[in-house]
Amino acid sequence: MCKNGSITLPKQIRAEAGLFPGNAVDISTSTDGTVTIKPTAPCCRFCGTVDKVVKADDVVICINCAKKILSKVDVNND
Repeated sequence: MCKNGSITLPKQIRAEAGLFPGNAVDISTSTDGTVTIKPTAPCCRFCGTVDKVVKADDVVICINCAKKILSKVDVNND
């Protein structure tokens, strides 16, 4: 923790938690001292947008990023 009370989360942890710069978060504490930080709204894991997102298995992705990924995959060759 810094002198001013801020905490830096490693990039990988932020990405896994769906936390992106500029997105709102909810922060809560429990009686045992556990702190929970989670996005207020689901955010695309790749670009951080909250617009037009869907959840595929455990990954939140926006339609635009899904289209970009699918364009890189040869869907005709299983």
